[in-house]
Amino acid sequence: MINTNLLLITHIADEDGITPVILAKLVYKKVDTILINPGEVDNTLKENINKYDLIHVTDLSISDSLAKEIEDNEKYRSKVKIFDHHATALPLNKYSFAKVIVETETQKESATSIYYNYLLTVSNNSILHKKVTKQLVNAVRIVDTYDFKTQSDKAALNMDYLFSILGRETYIKYFTNYLKHHQTFKYTKREKFLIKLQKDKIDSYIKRKEKELILGKIDNHKVGIIFAESNKSLLGNYLLNNHNIDFIILIDASGKISYRGKGLYDLSKFAEKHNGGGHKDASGSPIEQKVQEKFITELFSEIKLTKEEQK
Repeated sequence: MINTNLLLITHIADEDGITPVILAKLVYKKVDTILINPGEVDNTLKENINKYDLIHVTDLSISDSLAKEIEDNEKYRSKVKIFDHHATALPLNKYSFAKVIVETETQKESATSIYYNYLLTVSNNSILHKKVTKQLVNAVRIVDTYDFKTQSDKAALNMDYLFSILGRETYIKYFTNYLKHHQTFKYTKREKFLIKLQKDKIDSYIKRKEKELILGKIDNHKVGIIFAESNKSLLGNYLLNNHNIDFIILIDASGKISYRGKGLYDLSKFAEKHNGGGHKDASGSPIEQKVQEKFITELFSEIKLTKEEQK
């Protein structure tokens, strides 16, 4: 293992942000991780840039101004590396420490697959080369990019169900151990049973949320709007396939908005207008606190918002 003090800053949302934690721990002796949302990257990197020998950022990008600052500083340039697959991050490729790939001639890429390929160049760790590791990386890539080329590829969706069952911390522990002790990836009877239960639960959730769909138009495109707190990719893709809409906006009142489309509208540019980013057909943006507060006061006209008193 590489005896380097590594900080991994990665996306908190899904398997594509979490799986790099598993891969990094196979290669580096000491790994600290910070799981965050896109809007928090610049500040997090600035706060930690002098505390570690290496800093890897996966499934997230930074501002151009911070990237330029890093590029102009030899010490920072040698310790920071960014691995992303969102189209809005492509301009970062002009900097030596960034690797952003949306897709190759053969497949769409995820942060996990890009990071995995990088780790293969710096480590001979035998677990990285195992079939089971390649299968895990590819399953995460397929689910995250919805790059279903064959019917068998759709089995990768089971990874999404399992992730939602296990949660982030258990997912990391489970698959770290799994890669060490297995040669190929295969679900047990118990896992298949749990996956079926989760799938049935999500199917029921989707059917319930479908009744709450609100329709509208943006730039002459038919759009669906829905409030959704979980399973946004599965819900979004279901609604796109079953309703006459060009794209869908999924609003999570906790502070995030997800966008899903089917090639008729560039959602990465739409998300950028709302301080977000992503892919043409899958993007996201934050809900600022002041907007949340305005929403609350619209719901409850009698409320007066106050700040927490100092103890």
